[in-house]
Amino acid sequence: MTVEIQWENDIQTPDWATELITVMEFLLSKLFGKERTVSVYITNAVEMQKINAEYRGKNSSTDVLSWSYYEQDQSSVYVGDLAVSWDDVCQQADTNGWDSKTEMIRILVHGCCHLSGLDHEKSKDEELEMLALEEQLLTQLGLPGLYVNSSLS
Repeated sequence: MTVEIQWENDIQTPDWATELITVMEFLLSKLFGKERTVSVYITNAVEMQKINAEYRGKNSSTDVLSWSYYEQDQSSVYVGDLAVSWDDVCQQADTNGWDSKTEMIRILVHGCCHLSGLDHEKSKDEELEMLALEEQLLTQLGLPGLYVNSSLS
């Protein structure tokens, strides 16, 4: 598995940042099975707002955006790209009552589910399928019960 994580220069990289490579390798192996590659770009809310406006026509920041290449070609080694707003991660961590590392892992799980082809905005059934998969992956990563009694479910 090949995981490239790039932090925007103005963000102070947390001391646990290198652990995210292991998390992403786990997610790639669980969701895609064979040798795969993904890139993750971690930026601030201002930059994420620009990206979200350009690619989705929404003039606001968002926690994660995904570009899946896997959906078009499941034999491709390169599954896609994720962009993550560090500002949104930190704000959501505070709102949800856990640390930024936990929220970052939750967001990466969510983004990787999108890369695999799932989209909670398509239908209620797909939303429930995606939520169940996220819960399963988070439990396997040692973070069970995040969606229980939270604003996320």
